[in-house]
Amino acid sequence: MSLVMEPRTRAPSPPPDRPPNRQAEKITGRTYVSHSQLSCMRSCPRKFAFQYVEKVPSAFIPSSLIFGGSIHAALELYFRARLEGLQTTPAALLSAYHDAWHRQRQQAGDQVPVRFNKGESDDTLHALADRIIASFLESPLASPKGTIVGVEEELRVVLDPELPDLLARVDLVTVTDGSLHVIDFKTSRSKWTDQKAEESSEQLLLYGQTVSRMSQHLGVPVKLHFAILTKAKAPVIQLIPVPTNASRVASIKDSVKQVWDAMQAGHFYPNPSPQNCATCPFKNRCPVFGDKP
Repeated sequence: MSLVMEPRTRAPSPPPDRPPNRQAEKITGRTYVSHSQLSCMRSCPRKFAFQYVEKVPSAFIPSSLIFGGSIHAALELYFRARLEGLQTTPAALLSAYHDAWHRQRQQAGDQVPVRFNKGESDDTLHALADRIIASFLESPLASPKGTIVGVEEELRVVLDPELPDLLARVDLVTVTDGSLHVIDFKTSRSKWTDQKAEESSEQLLLYGQTVSRMSQHLGVPVKLHFAILTKAKAPVIQLIPVPTNASRVASIKDSVKQVWDAMQAGHFYPNPSPQNCATCPFKNRCPVFGDKP
């Protein structure tokens, strides 16, 4: 089908040879910026430097990170199969989850432990994955309206000529007669409210920019959604719309410019906070804490 995006397994096209892309490559080794990089730089520039500039090994990998990545792998298998007109079984999805779990552990290395939250273990999280997959398959989200045109796609967009390309990894894109839908999956300890979705909307609003060329080609507007999968005894699957707002997008672009300026200037100062430092895998290297664990 001509609208289907290139699968991520194919070799990506070379990035445009733009001065900001070359500058980004000098800083991080990557010819782009991502929302994860921008968010990290805002929350703690010192952590950004550890992770993206100096590429310091993490002291641990949070269980939430490896779990979320593994659930995404199961969902990717499911929607890629639907895109190709194939069926999947719950067992196949759970197998994809386990494969991704072990692959992430191998990539992290034997010396990097998983840090579990209270009451968690490999077994409890694997059982939770089984429940989430079952709940997802019973939800309307498992049968999205319209046609699937993209699954876990890497897309680039130029937000501004002075900025590096923005790279987005878009979980799911579907098209109906009236709209192009961008859906981003999140695992969460609890249900989201509309306010929570709005507060977290920057990522989706930026992702919406990456599909703007496609929406213009089709002549339909972009509609954004968060799909929330709760990590509960009885998981809940939510689909929450995120309104698009031109003035909000403009202010986000201005914010990205400010963050990019700070990256170029090398303003990598520590920004300690009780919430961020408690879960930071670079805390033992931070000048604020010295050699303290």
